[in-house]
Amino acid sequence: MSLGYDVILWDWNGTLLDDAEFGRGIINDMLRARGLSTKSRDEYARLFDFPVIRFYERVGFDFKKEPFEVTSQEFIDNYYRDVKECKLQRGGREVLAHLQAQGCQQLVLSASRQDHLEMQVRYYQLDGFFVDLLGIDSVHAPGKSGRGIDWIKSSGIDPTRVLLIGDTVHDAEVAEKMGIDCWLVYGGHNPEDRLRATGRPCFHNMAAVMNQFQEDCLNKLEA
Repeated sequence: MSLGYDVILWDWNGTLLDDAEFGRGIINDMLRARGLSTKSRDEYARLFDFPVIRFYERVGFDFKKEPFEVTSQEFIDNYYRDVKECKLQRGGREVLAHLQAQGCQQLVLSASRQDHLEMQVRYYQLDGFFVDLLGIDSVHAPGKSGRGIDWIKSSGIDPTRVLLIGDTVHDAEVAEKMGIDCWLVYGGHNPEDRLRATGRPCFHNMAAVMNQFQEDCLNKLEA
């Protein structure tokens, strides 16, 4: 193939699925119900973090008053009740199709529960683009980094031939632990300044990602 990578690992939430504003709405409803101040879009993006318990604490939830598990389950229940209202990131399907045409293997690496991830990818009719979906099997399973590291070990692929595309600082951290490259796209759960601070290549949108892949293809052909 003519790209610089054999495998593209895609983050799901915020990267392929445009759900950041939807998630903020749920968080604000939960904060409002507890008499806590809601968060603007900029505040949400600045505070969004992993592990998720740290994010909840940063926006104002008090786990001395209620268990984290209760808060987390409330968010999950509300999220999956209405998540089908969300759309894919503009241009995402086109990038997936371009990479597939180039013979690139594509997978999703997500902190979502495996069955939820499979349901969503199938609902948006993207399953034909991916050779595998790497979600979390249970609350006791290793997180996103652990899932990715396990996949690298089991696949036997050269990490230098793998690229992770995500929308958060956490994605850059996951890529670092996996020993692979990472590109970050604006418009998801973290703001531009936090993404740029990682030192990873950053893109304003999926159109810019597409342009970069096309330029890489051209450069390989001319080399």
